Amino acid sequence: MTSHHAETPVAYITLGGAGSGKSTVARRISSITGAAYLDKDTISGPFVELALGVLGHEATDRESNDTYVSRLMPLEYDTLFAVAGRNLDLGHPVVLDAPFVAYLSDPDYLQRAIDAAAWPETHIVVVHVTASADAVKQRLIDRGLARDHVKLGEWENYWSQFGSLRCQWSIGQHHLFVNDDAQSLLGIEHLVRRTTRTLPGAVTGWKGPAEGARSARNGGQKEG
Repeated sequence: MTSHHAETPVAYITLGGAGSGKSTVARRISSITGAAYLDKDTISGPFVELALGVLGHEATDRESNDTYVSRLMPLEYDTLFAVAGRNLDLGHPVVLDAPFVAYLSDPDYLQRAIDAAAWPETHIVVVHVTASADAVKQRLIDRGLARDHVKLGEWENYWSQFGSLRCQWSIGQHHLFVNDDAQSLLGIEHLVRRTTRTLPGAVTGWKGPAEGARSARNGGQKEG
């Protein structure tokens, strides 16, 4: 599908494990750029909890629940990409906020997802948010969500499995953002400015020179 707009919208895909601070980063990018903020849990969370309950499962049982992982989680991401796609059709830049941890090792996942959602021509910027083990653990404790109890109860196992994940997607412009404290967040504006300069004809919410990056359909480059 080809965009009918003279300029190409940007999709900032902000991802990372629980407690990495990805939502803080995603909201900040949205605030800076004016891009629509699309949070997977806000869009699909209530329906997922209802479905789990109807199917006889605990609403907070996610990663260890095969029903969620194999049947509900794919629908969550399909819906997120579909909502993003309809905004992009209108020329609006978007910020996606979701963990994506189950899909990071699949190089072709992102291309399949945007094809299935019929995205128009789009500049894709992938921001992988990470943090130290101590920072992540403290954030999970502080936020006190029931769905984090299993992670904290089996912390060493959880961190060994998810703490070192890296995004292997083959398209998009990639940035690794370390978010250990409030001081780290000062780097988000620099990241957005630097990204804007490398996207030709991009609708980002920023004004300035643009050069050099390839769009989603033509692949991309990884940084960090």
